[in-house]
Amino acid sequence: MQNQLDNDRKLTEAEEKRLARDKRTRLNRRGRKDPSAVPARLTRTSAFAPRRYGTVNANIERVFHVPGHSVVLVKGGELGSVHRDMIYALFRLKSKLANSRVRNPLAPGNGTLDGVSTHIDVIESVVSWRDLLLTMGKTQHVNNVMTMVHVMEELRSITMTIYDGDPDEVMRRLAAGRVPHGRGQITGVIDGVEWDGVRLDSKVRVRWGRTVMTAFRTRAMVSLNAEVQFALKSEYAKSFWPFIDSNPTHVYIDETMLASLISYDLFGADDTNARRSQFRKDCRQAFDDMVKSGGLRHYTIEELGSGRMKVRRYHYKHALPTAAEKGDIQLDLLASLQVAEAGTSG
Repeated sequence: MQNQLDNDRKLTEAEEKRLARDKRTRLNRRGRKDPSAVPARLTRTSAFAPRRYGTVNANIERVFHVPGHSVVLVKGGELGSVHRDMIYALFRLKSKLANSRVRNPLAPGNGTLDGVSTHIDVIESVVSWRDLLLTMGKTQHVNNVMTMVHVMEELRSITMTIYDGDPDEVMRRLAAGRVPHGRGQITGVIDGVEWDGVRLDSKVRVRWGRTVMTAFRTRAMVSLNAEVQFALKSEYAKSFWPFIDSNPTHVYIDETMLASLISYDLFGADDTNARRSQFRKDCRQAFDDMVKSGGLRHYTIEELGSGRMKVRRYHYKHALPTAAEKGDIQLDLLASLQVAEAGTSG
């Protein structure tokens, strides 16, 4: 009787939305091999410069905005593609995640005071240098370990924080010199990095900040084809691919969004014909690289508008079909077999 009542109960709006979202997720899965599960705003950000290394300078502070997707504040230096790849590699090593409780550095004495807990829950990635080299497809050599040590040191010294809430509203308020109001938070991505040596099997412990902990617990993660990310040679491609792959229903992207992903002000005051021409050349090379690396099957470029303000739109076909597309392919194959069988029997 109770089961019947449960079956007859009308779903709430929230439950219907959750079911619909789950269905869309299942239909849009691409069967990526050992993907990275990354917080969405870390795939749709311009906080990583389109070059291998950035600069470390304690006086640098900059806000990176991708309209409609993210606002990230970086202090103490500039991040490059090697920092992005390192973070993605850590997210890919899901089996190395550990939950633990540690002493709260803000707690006074040995007890609680004013509601401050003595201990806090943390999420850490405990890996070896070898784990990281293997997952990134790099040679297991001590020279590469030293390179990774330097990258980790920079990640530890550069603070990257993510604004929660509507990104465009956050930027409007920041531009006006006001603090974003309503729902929102500013929390670090990485709270600390420690390692016990620079041998291949030395342990590396990365403690994630509240931004990542919240994303893990609310499952606000997207699946990224890390095989392609680590195979890319073009620095522009490394900036574009995470955005493209984390938006499974998209089939095109405008160059205005591509420019946002590398913090380039297309048609801005500092834009010139020569810079724009080089930008478009680099974009084409990036898409060629995404095809060569197995991320995209093919792409075409459409021109929109006229004159100086003419823009390019990149239409693309993902190399891996979604679950829904696989269903269509299977139906097409079944229909072809039925036709062939009918012809044989006739």
